[in-house]
Amino acid sequence: MATNIETETSFLPLIFEILKSSEKDSHDMNQKVTDLKLQLQKARETLEKMPEIQYSKGEQLHQIDILRQQLVSKTELLKKYKDISNFDSLLDIQT
Repeated sequence: MATNIETETSFLPLIFEILKSSEKDSHDMNQKVTDLKLQLQKARETLEKMPEIQYSKGEQLHQIDILRQQLVSKTELLKKYKDISNFDSLLDIQT
């Protein structure tokens, strides 16, 4: 997906073509400018479709902090239950 986005948002080749065609034919240049506008519009649409784009940087960082805290607590719980399971296995062996 990242390569697709990079390909779709590679504006430099189009800008270069516009500059080259400005020296030659104005009709060709108009077509190149139109192509650039279309590519810019596609890039805007792609950005608008990205998940969570409506949130500010601060809100996204806050959400990351919440998710990290959840990860830590769930990891601790898993470790705790794993240790309990090992302890229960030892009790079963001893009896």
